Amino acid sequence: MDLKDKVVMISGATGGMAQEIIKILTTEKSKIAIFARREEKLKEISKNITKCIYQKCDVSKFEDVKKAVDFTNEKFGRIDIAILTAGILVPFPIQTFNSKQIRESLEINFMGNVYFLEQLLPIMKKQKSGIIAVISTLPDKRGVPGWGTYGASKAALSWLLESLRAESKKRYNIDIITIKPGSVKTPMIEDFNRRGAISSENAAKLIVNGIKKGKKVIEFPLFQVLLTKITNLMPVFAYDLFPIEESKGEGFPQVEEKL
Repeated sequence: MDLKDKVVMISGATGGMAQEIIKILTTEKSKIAIFARREEKLKEISKNITKCIYQKCDVSKFEDVKKAVDFTNEKFGRIDIAILTAGILVPFPIQTFNSKQIRESLEINFMGNVYFLEQLLPIMKKQKSGIIAVISTLPDKRGVPGWGTYGASKAALSWLLESLRAESKKRYNIDIITIKPGSVKTPMIEDFNRRGAISSENAAKLIVNGIKKGKKVIEFPLFQVLLTKITNLMPVFAYDLFPIEESKGEGFPQVEEKL
């Protein structure tokens, strides 16, 4: 696929992977629309890109998402590709289990993407074409100690995308791609050292190349993909034998519990 003059919108555009994706799209001479909560950062990113528009957008707010999609469609007359990267990663110790944090993660990681899908699908149905590529997570089939809120929101997202993909393609020629990163060196995980993490630049290349090749699922890095597939096959009793602290990873906050 040639990305020249393709209209590409990106949510979470100030994040590590998204910024690297934008650099690649700039060299591909795409028309780019970028969205995130930090408006000044968006302005900084866009100033050296010829065909780039931007607008502040909090993906947890339906009206912000609607405005972002309408803005892109009005400015460029169509939307060829949406790369949805916005998300949060927050540790979830069992000692402080609370519904508020779960709700916040679901609002951003799950509902934020639902809002985009709701706005994008009618436009792409009318076009009879389009690509929606969404960042989920590699371990989306089994829970990971300490990361329940993130995993639950991303597992729900993977399930939704899987449910839509075949029908959206057959009925409307809309490709839905699930992006499943393992560990990527971004500001989001800088406090949580992960062995085998790849750079944002390499992750962006894998994402853009996967979209160009028409992949349905984009998974990386390879070693973590293989390890995840193996652990997914383990019986519950064996999976539960994994060291809990190792599963949480370095940098996971230590919490003192008052009973």
